[in-house]
Amino acid sequence: MCCGKKRAALAAQQRGLAPAGQADAEAFIAYRYTGHSALVTTGTVTGQIYRFVSKGAVQLVHPRDAGSLEEVPGLERI
Repeated sequence: MCCGKKRAALAAQQRGLAPAGQADAEAFIAYRYTGHSALVTTGTVTGQIYRFVSKGAVQLVHPRDAGSLEEVPGLERI
């Protein structure tokens, strides 16, 4: 995503709306990385790869993967 699409997707998520093309029941969940180096993790349900490039990085996570990301040290749900 580029040209502000990440900001728009995050804003939509914070309003409780799903990103374009997703059912409302599958609104993505934002996670912030609090670690000191980059982190790459995979959602156990969807197989989606989530990349957090630095401390403070935010990614939108599929709701079916949220449970597995709750167990990853350095990630906090926002």
